[in-house]
Amino acid sequence: MASLKQQIKELLDSNKLGAIASLPDHRRVMSTLVRFAYDKESLVGWRAIIAVGILARATVEKDPIYLRETCRKLLWSLTDESGGIGWSAPEMLGEIVSADPSRYSDVIPLIASAYDIEEDVFRPGVMYALGRIAEEHPDRIIPFQGIIERALGDKNATVRAFGVVLLIIMGKNDLESGRNMLLSGSFNAELRKLLTDSGEVWIYEGNGFVSHVISELASKLVK
Repeated sequence: MASLKQQIKELLDSNKLGAIASLPDHRRVMSTLVRFAYDKESLVGWRAIIAVGILARATVEKDPIYLRETCRKLLWSLTDESGGIGWSAPEMLGEIVSADPSRYSDVIPLIASAYDIEEDVFRPGVMYALGRIAEEHPDRIIPFQGIIERALGDKNATVRAFGVVLLIIMGKNDLESGRNMLLSGSFNAELRKLLTDSGEVWIYEGNGFVSHVISELASKLVK
């Protein structure tokens, strides 16, 4: 009989992520997913990140304390004291918090603060995480408009792209005050600069990595 790790790997390889939430012992499943998720250059790594969110939504009512402890460990992995680098920690934190943004609202500012960690490798993950949370509870993201604006002008093309994607998410929701705030003034000015941004990024969507040119993303918002 295949080990739990082997079962999870097979489901990730075949992109059967929903089935992962049905595996027994969700705590061991979550720990295994976290280990797989640190390879963001691979399909398996990104599918593990997505699966963390699926598992969190399936267990948030049953075991919210364990999910909070998982958040604590992921936040710890972002610090120098941890002795390692939590490469995918922001993305996984975003997935977990998006399962219940109200319950874990105190974690959102901690995710956002990772944008200013000296090792700027976390910035793409921070913007991805804020975008995931915005899909479920957009008003929780409004306090971080300063970070979003900075992301639009970041030197890293992936950060800029996720910043635009976040604004697209905000623009689609019905939170009128948030939409008006995020799509006006300085945000609009930054977005117009991106209309000539030829940076290309690869973003995991659905079944694999999809190429996006930043100017094309920005054109969806700037009329």
